[in-house]
Amino acid sequence: MHEHKRFDDEAATWDDDPGHEKRQVAVAQAIREAVNLSPRMKAVDVGGGTGRLSILLADQVGSVVVTDPSAGMVQVARERIDAAGLNDRLRAVQADLTTDRLDGAYDVVWSSMALHHVQDLDGLLRSVADLLVDGGRLCIADLDEDPDGAFHADKVDFAGHHGFDRHRLAEQLAHAGFADVSFVDATTILKGDREFGVFLCTATKVHEPAGEH
Repeated sequence: MHEHKRFDDEAATWDDDPGHEKRQVAVAQAIREAVNLSPRMKAVDVGGGTGRLSILLADQVGSVVVTDPSAGMVQVARERIDAAGLNDRLRAVQADLTTDRLDGAYDVVWSSMALHHVQDLDGLLRSVADLLVDGGRLCIADLDEDPDGAFHADKVDFAGHHGFDRHRLAEQLAHAGFADVSFVDATTILKGDREFGVFLCTATKVHEPAGEH
């Protein structure tokens, strides 16, 4: 839970970092280009933080549930949604989708820079697959593999993933019930004197895997 506490503490000023805004704008653009969004769609944002990505995409879909395990982030997301006049379409709830259930069926799930904090990644991917209708779309933006852990070197208690190997992530998605997995380069993050790549991965929920009913 220690990471949630850190995000609680940082929530109020999170969007003040111009790097965060630049990243979310780039990810939102990549999602628009990769997925045919429509006003009929219901979306879920996994690890949505302050809700910035969902606010940027709000005009593309019918509704979004922004989820985050951090109470501080959810509180800020509610304030941002209210300030943007989007209470009719967006709502923020405190939920960790590796363990918490979300009611309803959804057409699209997106997530930006949240998966590397998730220890039970296979569990989360299965939960997300359960949320999606057949043919529903998943959009994950996260760090490319960072084998020496440089991106999180300043976080002494970091216990997540040092980025992702694209081939390995594609295998995990297939195992969780997704097909049509593809990757594009979404943006980069400059940290210190190094640039770290951020991919957008898209995948399509297929029918229940055979033998797993």
